[in-house]
Amino acid sequence: MASELKVPFDLPDVEVLSSQVMPDGKLLIRVESQLETTTCGLCGQTLRCKDGHGQELRLRHLPVLGMETYLLYRPRRAKCKQCWTEPKTTQVVAWHEARSPHTKAYDEYLLKQLVNSTIEDVSLKEHIGYDAVVGALNRQLDVTINGDEIDNLHTVGIDEIALKKGHKEYAAIVSVKQASGKIRVLAVLPDRKKQR
Repeated sequence: MASELKVPFDLPDVEVLSSQVMPDGKLLIRVESQLETTTCGLCGQTLRCKDGHGQELRLRHLPVLGMETYLLYRPRRAKCKQCWTEPKTTQVVAWHEARSPHTKAYDEYLLKQLVNSTIEDVSLKEHIGYDAVVGALNRQLDVTINGDEIDNLHTVGIDEIALKKGHKEYAAIVSVKQASGKIRVLAVLPDRKKQR
């Protein structure tokens, strides 16, 4: 008799279709979006997703019980009848950024792994490339800061990230803890010098 474990899945509007542990110890979870609509990239019209699915994506997600976890996902598609070229639009979901090999939750996880570690350390621990960690870091950082979105400056943190192990190349990350408990990055500085 096989044991079963239910784990909360914090991705909105998603149905888990199946899960499988591969011989190499990786967990694959097949999911499907439950959202019925998307927005046309040209005219902004709300479209019903009834024109099939896009290519299957394999996205790295948060580890489950220490296993590397991947979501298998085929984004839904819709055709816009309002635009003269009738373009097909691929549905955008809140938990994934276009052209990213990770879920947003995994990008946030990688950012936390960088505390007191180098990019190279995180790359080795997570079995992903150096550039994948840098990409996650870049996706987590806003180029501009909207002051209206910052609701609390009581707890400000300044951390250093070693860019290369054994070298004296650092970046400084300035972050703030919001009233909701979420950590928001305010700035990434190219060095740790006092003048800015």
